[in-house]
Amino acid sequence: MDEKLTLLSQISLFKELPMEDIRFIDTISTMRPVKKRTLIVSPMNPIPALFLLKKGQVRLYRVNAAGKQFTTDVLTDGNIFGQTSSFALTDSETYVEAMIDTYLCIMAQEEFRRFMDQKPVLAMRLLTILSDRLKDTYDISEQIALADVKTRVLFLLLRLAERSDEQKGTWQSVRLRLTHSDIAAMVGSSRETVSAIMSQMKLDGIVKKRLLAYAVNVSKTREALDFPGL
Repeated sequence: MDEKLTLLSQISLFKELPMEDIRFIDTISTMRPVKKRTLIVSPMNPIPALFLLKKGQVRLYRVNAAGKQFTTDVLTDGNIFGQTSSFALTDSETYVEAMIDTYLCIMAQEEFRRFMDQKPVLAMRLLTILSDRLKDTYDISEQIALADVKTRVLFLLLRLAERSDEQKGTWQSVRLRLTHSDIAAMVGSSRETVSAIMSQMKLDGIVKKRLLAYAVNVSKTREALDFPGL
């Protein structure tokens, strides 16, 4: 199996599909390398297609009337985003930016619709992905609206850590390359405030820095948030 097909088979949407289906997807999709900080999709440049994030990291964000950015999600290898006439995993007001050098597989909406007609199991899988993502967005939005900045940061890091399978004891990795500016954009605060909070959380044994990532002490984070059963 060549590298292109290997990467396709690792996309969460296509797990457990037989290899003949993976090969078919390969024939109807377009590969595209994207450099760090490239704006992939925006309200001014909508692209009716499904994007398969094969390798890399992208940030989904919106911009309010004052021009302030609000990050709604960060996606890594194996995730999907975009919209077609029949499915929308992002909306027309969402910007998508590559946070690091990224490798995308793009399926135009006509090819996607044809494939979905042939493979209805993918429709159910897409609905599950969409439902999970919306729940995360609503949960994070509620915390941002109602809580102080420290609580927002704690909640965000816990949610991001829960997406990872990398756990050692009570420590769970956040498999994202995030700067303090990135975190600040996600919780609606300033970089300086987030830096001060992160420094204190390191001293408190809640967060520690790893190479190109963070690790979160899940039990201490849940205790600090006062919902140990989350």
